[in-house]
Amino acid sequence: MNTRRWIPVAVGVALILIAPLMRSVCYVVTERELAVLLQFGQPVASRTEPGLYFKLPFIQEVLRLPKTLQVWHGTHESEKLVDVPTADGKKVEVTVWAVWRISDPVQFVRTLRTVPNAESRVKEFVRSMARDTITTNNLAEIVRSTNRKMTYTLGLPPEMVAAATAAATGPAGDAKSASSLDQAIPDFVVPPEAREPIHLGRTKIMDAIRLDAQHGLAQDGKNDAQIQGRGRGIELVDVGLSRIEFVPQVREAAFDRAVSLMEAIAAKTIAEGQQRKQEILNRTQAEVQKIEGEGKQEANILKGKADADIIDAYAKAIRETGEFYTFVRTLEAYKEALKGDTRLILTTDSSLLRMIKSLDPPGPRPTPGPTADAPSRTAASLSAGK
Repeated sequence: MNTRRWIPVAVGVALILIAPLMRSVCYVVTERELAVLLQFGQPVASRTEPGLYFKLPFIQEVLRLPKTLQVWHGTHESEKLVDVPTADGKKVEVTVWAVWRISDPVQFVRTLRTVPNAESRVKEFVRSMARDTITTNNLAEIVRSTNRKMTYTLGLPPEMVAAATAAATGPAGDAKSASSLDQAIPDFVVPPEAREPIHLGRTKIMDAIRLDAQHGLAQDGKNDAQIQGRGRGIELVDVGLSRIEFVPQVREAAFDRAVSLMEAIAAKTIAEGQQRKQEILNRTQAEVQKIEGEGKQEANILKGKADADIIDAYAKAIRETGEFYTFVRTLEAYKEALKGDTRLILTTDSSLLRMIKSLDPPGPRPTPGPTADAPSRTAASLSAGK
């Protein structure tokens, strides 16, 4: 009875003691790993497939390596290719990238040992081959892949290209030579690199860089007779250029040229706008003056007709009521002339007293005083208001 109680305890103790031993004997390789079996620090076997494997405890150890593709991107300032001259004398800065993987784990451990060392070798070969290849080709070959027709750049309107093309054509529309046309089109409309014929192109140049770097990496990593002819155990999958730009001095000069061009375009646009504005104002002013002149002419015609109608009405009224009108006007004249304290001395033949003289006397009355010839010698003395 007591023996049965101790059996599970013994099994548990045995498992606890065997577990560390099993970990030192067994190991697992996943789908994303490569394993190299090291014996006294030297690689003796590799495991490239996932599964459970065994090793000698305390003598052998497992070095795990990545099975996935490794990407190196030279975005760091120290990894960029600076001041790289092209075959046509242009200096550029180039950012290179590369994709590689471990193809032979044992040879990889013998020659490179670690992934950072492998990445350093890939960077070294790729940068070197890229520099050598770029210096032997023109800038147009590096940035372009086909001879397709390039359009305008910098967001310039198509009419600028049309204007530049028209400047290179004759008055009859006959095109000039190709060199004259190229000189007429501004560099910022169609860059000179866009006019050069492409013989290789960027794709073929990248393939050449990749092949040269692959060949260099495939050479013997060490002068050991046991590993000669096996390379470094890595494979370069692909290379490319993520960025190509001019050196800072050239960029600043190009930017200044772009600013000058934009300012010239702006000045031309403003001048055309001002001219168009003045034309509109002149046309509007002419229309306003024309409308005002026609209005004044029509107003004068209407006013003349109204004055004529008024004069005609006055004349008609005068013809119909001439004597009464003259009588009223004469009374108004008397009222204005004989008011206040003004004293007038008039003769009997004065025109102002014509109406009074034409009135019939109210009746005979005695005339004391003077003789019959007195009227011819007597002056009429009238006092205003009496």
